[in-house]
Amino acid sequence: MRRILKPLISVVALVATLGPGARVLAGDLPGTRSAPAGASMPMMTSNWAGFYGGLHLGYGFGRTRSADLDGFVGGGQVGINFQSGQFVYGSELDLAYGHVDYRAFSETFQQKWLGSGRARLGYAFERFLPFITGGFAFTNATLKSGGTRADNTHFGYVIGIGGEMMLTDKISANVQFLHFRFGSETYNVQPTTRDANIVTNQLRVGVNYRF
Repeated sequence: MRRILKPLISVVALVATLGPGARVLAGDLPGTRSAPAGASMPMMTSNWAGFYGGLHLGYGFGRTRSADLDGFVGGGQVGINFQSGQFVYGSELDLAYGHVDYRAFSETFQQKWLGSGRARLGYAFERFLPFITGGFAFTNATLKSGGTRADNTHFGYVIGIGGEMMLTDKISANVQFLHFRFGSETYNVQPTTRDANIVTNQLRVGVNYRF
């Protein structure tokens, strides 16, 4: 649990400070006019609607068969947003290749391909969008033991939180924390079969281009 809470707290803190901090910095830029005293500033909602695609890098960690997993992942994503006022909702598909694994004296386990289809729901603060996300997920893994090898595909679900900032009208950057849980599969390796489920977490940073 501590392995999950530390990066989760970091993401929550970043999401909480990124939006207000960006607005403060924008107010300090040369040529920015301050509103008269007592005047209310109307909320300017940026347009998040439309298709997008991009790349991400991340660090994954978790457990399988009572052993710790960790390593780096990288991949791409495509998605679509719809917007109603300040509410932004949509879906995203992603696929990544990673080297999240453990290595024992005579046994290795590696989580390789990882993909998900997720719904996203956020609330836009001008150019900053905090969001929650969740959906289905799958991963491919390999277990090597006693000179034999077995591969399996695990299916499960993913939930997470994140924040995205528009850098330009076309380019945005994001950070998110995702928690994956995959069902158990049987690996036929020597000297006997092994059952393994996978629980992993990912801290990702990414960049998207809006079409």
